[in-house]
Amino acid sequence: MNFKEAYSKKIELIDNYITIHLDSKYGEVSPELAEAMKYSVLNGGKRLRSILCIEICQMLGGSVARALPFAAAIEMIHAYSLVHDDLPAMDNSDMRRGMPSCHKKYGEAMGILCGDALLNAAYELISESCEDASTVEALFCIASAAGAQGMIDGQVIDLNVAATNECDLKLLTKLIELKTMALIRASILTGACIANCDEKIMGDMNEFAYHLGLAFQVRDDFEDIDEDSAECGDSPNFVNFLGASKAKEMLETHASSSANILKKYENSEFLSQLHSFLFD
Repeated sequence: MNFKEAYSKKIELIDNYITIHLDSKYGEVSPELAEAMKYSVLNGGKRLRSILCIEICQMLGGSVARALPFAAAIEMIHAYSLVHDDLPAMDNSDMRRGMPSCHKKYGEAMGILCGDALLNAAYELISESCEDASTVEALFCIASAAGAQGMIDGQVIDLNVAATNECDLKLLTKLIELKTMALIRASILTGACIANCDEKIMGDMNEFAYHLGLAFQVRDDFEDIDEDSAECGDSPNFVNFLGASKAKEMLETHASSSANILKKYENSEFLSQLHSFLFD
């Protein structure tokens, strides 16, 4: 099986798990809410975060079966954050991945409630799956990344930047570390927690998450500018702050650093292929 086939199989595994869980757990809630939840979380995402959770866990000797509920919950949290980001009071986006955003399809009130439901559904699923200290640690890792010290504060900074049009490189880096990188880091550390790793390996995984997250963001910044240079030319991102040449150096540095950490571990073949798929 080649990489793309293997990647598709992993997406299918996660999407099937989420579908079965939502249908069985929330089949009796208001139909429009159940529909909005599935619409928002099963909308063709790359599943990078959930796949990182599962693959890191497996690479470090853990069980895919134990990691899967946490990976699915991470996707629900990611979906909730996008639903709320798209709202008129936030980023005011009408489209998400080529489809109408949740609030455009179901109304603003349902968009708010759908995001709330997905966030709480994630914690319900994680709580049901906690069976020892390592999984409780994973729960804390996810909750702290999604809360006021992570994604939410990142969104607050993003709103302030949009309102004032004032941002420097230090503030941009903090925004990205909170809004984008926090859940990527939580995905990686959750996989390591479930595999019950020691402090040294957790340190490696924390460093891997930092470099991977920054490389991923700079890559996205280049893609955003390529898609619509007229709109993105003045937006606060690493390419505009550093210039294309230095931003490319930053991308290459962090991509190389994250790849080198993976090389230290056996059973990292798929993750290495995923890394090449993202950055080569």
